[in-house]
Amino acid sequence: MVENKIVSPSQIPQVFRAYRPRFIQFLARLLLKIFGWKVDGNIPEMQENENLVLIAAPHTSNWDGIFGFAAILGLDVKISYFGKYTLFKKPILGRFLKYMGGIPVNKNKPGSGLVKEAIANIEKLKGTLIAMAPEGTRSKTERWRTGFLRIAEAVDAKIFVAAFDFKTKRIVLDKFFQPSDDMQKDLENLKIYYQQFTGKIPENF
Repeated sequence: MVENKIVSPSQIPQVFRAYRPRFIQFLARLLLKIFGWKVDGNIPEMQENENLVLIAAPHTSNWDGIFGFAAILGLDVKISYFGKYTLFKKPILGRFLKYMGGIPVNKNKPGSGLVKEAIANIEKLKGTLIAMAPEGTRSKTERWRTGFLRIAEAVDAKIFVAAFDFKTKRIVLDKFFQPSDDMQKDLENLKIYYQQFTGKIPENF
């Protein structure tokens, strides 16, 4: 695992670079430094037009999003993620979410409908890093969503696991995850894996 003082674009594949202004990258690194956070690890090189589903947990607080966006900008990584479509209608917030790679979806749809909508959007991109939270909520839940597994299978994407660890103030880029034919078993194995990390609100995980 690559250890870094704060965060560096060298920790992500070249094909996922966003080439944002250096000043924005500097501000993101400064935010992480002020709060004492860093990004550990790296994502191995990938081929152009390959899809990657990156899952991150524990997701227990809005602070995950703040440090997550700071890491995204500091890494200068180009990502896609799904957000509630009503948020994108807000003038300032909507522009920021789109700038950060957000794709508006109707989260009120039943699970299969939302996944189909997500897949349709991803297929237009022809190679992207898709960031998702397997829990699907900041609140405590015993039932994790299988959407990321179904999306990865549908768009022939590899799955990579990342984590928020508030105990050590790290965002960890760890390893690829190889799913099996048993989605529920895969979810249980991931829950066990993520127990080594501490969320902002541990009781929500």
